[in-house]
Amino acid sequence: MILLIFSKFLKKRKIYTKYTNIYLNMKPKSKASSHERSKEDLEVFIKKLELQALETAEERIPLYLKIGVKEAGLILDIGCGSGMVTRDIAHLTKGKIIAIDGSEEMIKVAKKVLKMYKNVELRVGEAEKLPFDDNMFDIITCNLLLMWAKNPQKVVTEMARVTKKGGIVLASLEPDYGGKLHYPEHPKVDPIFAGEAIRARGGDPHIGRKLRLLFVRAGLVTTVGIGNTRIWSCKEDRAYYLHARDFYVKALTEAGLSQDDIDKWEYDYLRSLDEGVQLNFFPQFYAIGKKP
Repeated sequence: MILLIFSKFLKKRKIYTKYTNIYLNMKPKSKASSHERSKEDLEVFIKKLELQALETAEERIPLYLKIGVKEAGLILDIGCGSGMVTRDIAHLTKGKIIAIDGSEEMIKVAKKVLKMYKNVELRVGEAEKLPFDDNMFDIITCNLLLMWAKNPQKVVTEMARVTKKGGIVLASLEPDYGGKLHYPEHPKVDPIFAGEAIRARGGDPHIGRKLRLLFVRAGLVTTVGIGNTRIWSCKEDRAYYLHARDFYVKALTEAGLSQDDIDKWEYDYLRSLDEGVQLNFFPQFYAIGKKP
């Protein structure tokens, strides 16, 4: 069953080639337009979320099966965004899923993505103040949420509150950029992608190492692990970069690098990938908490 699910998702990686030429010909946006969310910006962002969901499926799906989503009657997915990850859960369960996000814009997108799933209900809601009664859900999940939470402890405590006794809370793929490995190194660019860009946008680049503390303090019996133990090939890294190039360029521009610096870094980076010598890895942690 797991292999069948994996094969379906891995086949979808062919979308890389569909977008490669688009990103090769994209120009960095001007400062004036970088803070506006145009229709084009939203479409690019949604494509990035789709790619992210596809690429993380091989880490997330075993976790969903491990915590028993197939048998669960009522599941809450917090921070569902565009619904791409919620769709994976909906594939695996016959139970009901309530998915929430703080953005009305994302909920509108998720309704289109999940329109074929009768077992999914979408709502606008805040993770730090969940609009649900105590002891309500069999399983609660979130993915790449705590890194962006203003008060991650409050979010986890809220998740524990609305989970049934004996139920499970799962936070999947919360990264820790302090453990990021990258070689060959680049003195100007590496610090930006090792957490500076995340911190500048209000995120916590070291949230992964904090999961055990957050879950234990919420009263959960906790297991912590690393979800991504496989190191990507240079071919995979190159395909991902070409798809997400606009986001890389924007992060480097906002960090103050000149266009000449960005062009030189990109040339060296792509050359190292073509030579097959580049290595990238950063740990993405998960936490499973059982409510006693």
